[in-house]
Amino acid sequence: MTELQVILMKYDFWSRSLKLIYSDGSGAIYTSVPEFIHQNMQRCENKMAFVQKYLEYDLQFQKISLL
Repeated sequence: MTELQVILMKYDFWSRSLKLIYSDGSGAIYTSVPEFIHQNMQRCENKMAFVQKYLEYDLQFQKISLL
């Protein structure tokens, strides 16, 4: 089994939402994401580790799963 990776990332400045598409075809939309989080994620090498560390376990971001 291959490791899950972020293959597409799109940030909407006006709604402060971050849309992520993963290598298995699934995706997620995180809401109320500050722009600096998106900018930091763009700079990091392992985007999946960033998602797990800063988005998945932070209660201020709401996650909407896309299948």
